[in-house]
Amino acid sequence: RLARQDDQDALWQHLANTVDCIATDHAPHTLAEKASDNPPPGVAGLETSLPLMLTAVRQGRLTMARLVELMAVNPRRVFGLPDQADTFVEIDPDARYEIANHALHTKCGWTPFAGMQVWGRVQRVVLRGAVAYDSDDPDRMAQPGSGRLVPGNDGR
Repeated sequence: RLARQDDQDALWQHLANTVDCIATDHAPHTLAEKASDNPPPGVAGLETSLPLMLTAVRQGRLTMARLVELMAVNPRRVFGLPDQADTFVEIDPDARYEIANHALHTKCGWTPFAGMQVWGRVQRVVLRGAVAYDSDDPDRMAQPGSGRLVPGNDGR
């Protein structure tokens, strides 16, 4: 988190035309691990990054087209990844909800974003034509081992 408002403003300004990609790690450390004398870095960001950025679109901080560039098109280009046929994410941009720890799918069960009101909910994820997630059946998840190594380049 950037504590100073001028740093936050500069980041939003640079997202408009300087930053190439928005990405996140997924470091699902428990609260006990984070409270230790030597806490590990990172948070479980995979599940919250898209709703947080869709909220920024709703607030007018960036356009939907720019968000797609930052989170999908540019990372694929930078890392030389091939097109993924029949792979996409469906969202409901008008869904408004509060991020809640109990609703997370991550093993750590918490996020620093709990309590935030966000816009945009993932409805469905399709991976190579197969449904990997469906909000109407939230217990339905892609099976372990269904992922594939996607060769790319090292970004140079």
